[in-house]
Amino acid sequence: MSFNDTSAAKSNGKHAPAPIRLAIAGLGRSGWNIHARTVRELPDLFRVTAAMDPDAERRAQATAELGARACETYEELIADDVDAVVIASPSSLHAEHAIAAAEAGKHVVVEKPFAMSVEEADRMTDVAESAGVVLAPFQNRRYEAHYRKVLELVRSGELGEVLQVRMCWHRFTRRWDWQAQRKMGGGALFNNGTHLLDQAMEFFGDTEPEIFVDARRGLSMGDADEHLKLILRAEGCPTVDIEYTNASAFEHDRWHVMGTAGGLRGDVGSLEWKTVDWSEMPERVVDEGPAANRLYPNEEIAWREHRWEADPKAPGPYELFYRDFAGAIRHGGDLLVTPASARRYLAVLERCVERLDSHAGLVN
Repeated sequence: MSFNDTSAAKSNGKHAPAPIRLAIAGLGRSGWNIHARTVRELPDLFRVTAAMDPDAERRAQATAELGARACETYEELIADDVDAVVIASPSSLHAEHAIAAAEAGKHVVVEKPFAMSVEEADRMTDVAESAGVVLAPFQNRRYEAHYRKVLELVRSGELGEVLQVRMCWHRFTRRWDWQAQRKMGGGALFNNGTHLLDQAMEFFGDTEPEIFVDARRGLSMGDADEHLKLILRAEGCPTVDIEYTNASAFEHDRWHVMGTAGGLRGDVGSLEWKTVDWSEMPERVVDEGPAANRLYPNEEIAWREHRWEADPKAPGPYELFYRDFAGAIRHGGDLLVTPASARRYLAVLERCVERLDSHAGLVN
């Protein structure tokens, strides 16, 4: 996998371009802890020059620590002389804010969920294309090293025909913030569930999977779901079993992959898998006669064991995303995560919501 090379100017002996002027809409958990913190580590690529938040203390902090001009309204923010805007406002405002930024001629980063519907995503994409600006869904977990390794192994055939990929995101905690409310776009489906679903769709290529979904409140203090079971299935593809829950007292591995030539398990920091070469095993044929010694068939598998460890010095997914985004702006490179790919997971989310409303395949 390769990402856009943003160091081309330096390597060619040319002066590096000026940093991209970035505005951040929303200085909360994502806006401040992820976006502002990440771009501060990339001063050759970005400089935060404007920031907006309803909270005056947060605005003052952005001015003091980032040197950013503080804006009280979103309209003031996108009127500023900036190159790009990060939409880290509440989920229900993503489409409205992204469209306004694109219409103002700004490149746009949109926090997850990319939108609340396919219709919103299509309008965002149409406006961005008409304006000639880059529209980048912040599905940063598509850049995670452990995920890229699992995807590589599944596609390589090393595990044989992969029958099932199980993805677990388990924890045990109550939630009572704004993301515990449906009216704010909260809940497992449209919050962290988008990360798992965005990753899962890569196992299907261009095929659209069938779905089964079960969503419940779990330990949420609001009305939004925080316990999600989502199963995706399509002919010729592995079944993908997604579990996202805040009601699991015992956490399972993030990954469990089952294939006809082996399997894999593991987490963010390490993966282990074992494989068998069936050509080195005794040939077996169906025996319809009496079971020998009244025993079930059994054999010793000649396993080959493998292990992967995350490189602690490798760039993380946030940095990789922003390097990709800068490359798309400066050099016209392709994004790893495109609006079209985000639209695919939104289409699945819409079908999940339809099941919720009809109670078909969903317990609420």
